[in-house]
Amino acid sequence: MRLADLRGRRVALLGLGADVAAAVGEIVAAGPLEVVVVDDRAEVRSGLPEGVSRAVGLAEAASSASVLVRSPGFPRYRPELVAACEAGAEMTTPLDLWVGTHGAGRTIVGITGTKGKSTVTSLLGTMAAEAGLRVGVAGNLGVPVFDPGWDQDAPLVVLEVSSYQAADLHHVPDVAVLTFLAEDHLSWHGGRERYVADKLRLLRNEGGVAGRILVAADGGSAAAAVTGAGLEAEVVAPPVGAPATVPVHRLANAALAAAALAAAGGPRLDDDAVVAAAQGSLPGRLDPCPGPTGVLCVDDALASNPSATAAGLAWLRSLGRPTVVILGGADRGVDPAPLVEEAARWAPGWLRAVVVPDNGGALAAAAGIPVVGAAADAADAVAVALPVVGAGGALLFSPAAPTPAGAGNWASRSAAFRAATHP
Repeated sequence: MRLADLRGRRVALLGLGADVAAAVGEIVAAGPLEVVVVDDRAEVRSGLPEGVSRAVGLAEAASSASVLVRSPGFPRYRPELVAACEAGAEMTTPLDLWVGTHGAGRTIVGITGTKGKSTVTSLLGTMAAEAGLRVGVAGNLGVPVFDPGWDQDAPLVVLEVSSYQAADLHHVPDVAVLTFLAEDHLSWHGGRERYVADKLRLLRNEGGVAGRILVAADGGSAAAAVTGAGLEAEVVAPPVGAPATVPVHRLANAALAAAALAAAGGPRLDDDAVVAAAQGSLPGRLDPCPGPTGVLCVDDALASNPSATAAGLAWLRSLGRPTVVILGGADRGVDPAPLVEEAARWAPGWLRAVVVPDNGGALAAAAGIPVVGAAADAADAVAVALPVVGAGGALLFSPAAPTPAGAGNWASRSAAFRAATHP
């Protein structure tokens, strides 16, 4: 959809999260007949944004609005929303409106995947800027597309796209990047099949097919999904011969970013540049950080699912490091099989866990990882874990689940872990 499509229509804002809140001004300026918001918070109901007429319940919004602008907190498969769309309402998101309205005449790279998308987005933005290109970076990595704080007029725009955003995307980017596919957000999407289908809307939807599609050589899950959908993709492999101390996942992310840069019209980077980018990539993704002498502390706070944690453990296993992993976060009903399979590859006694709420204990039990302690949060977990690790070992904060409600976000947990390992 486009902002112009809102003129003269009843618009319901499903929540006032950061993305929708940043978009309210332009939505109102588009000239809708009425703008209402579905939000039960007292502070919202007592002080509505300018141009929003009233706060309503979801049932009223679904039955009366012809356009629903959705926040992630409102799964698009809720019965009320499904019924509204079947009755003729249109569903969109701020990202969809921004791309439809402002995307013409520039090169847009969209990046999605179960893991790695924030890293690839950040790396691509850095690579483009270092190459002298004017680039704007926004999306799911914490910069709302309607926020004035990023370069919205840049000729090259890099957008991180979550599955929540892709589910209602009606436009395609010039370059689409799919980093990796596993299970995540299943309770929101209603199952793995729908989760994958929603992710693939970045590649193909009502707006057509992305100009170029890049997928990681991740063992086949992403490439197989793209092929199964009848699409053609370029498979991007990481450079060979890199030091073993560089996690292969970071190499894969850097290679994808470099390939996307070239696909978007930028320079082609050689393998040395890709390796260098991997060594300095996004904090929170297999990022070694300061800690006690003889202990390798690794910040993997972005690992919000079992597949991501399994990848980090596989790297540490290849280095021969006895490891204590800090596990736990919000339970989204994701299959722990990748973590179970990786844990089974470790020699007895070489892999142990400290667990944090909500589901750390359940993850460790499912994977058969011995638990050496429980803690309230990441910082407390460090205090429990360090006496157990020992010289030559590794302490890995890789929760395998998203941050629980009320505990901040991945960045705050990352900062807490790093501060505790190096006070």
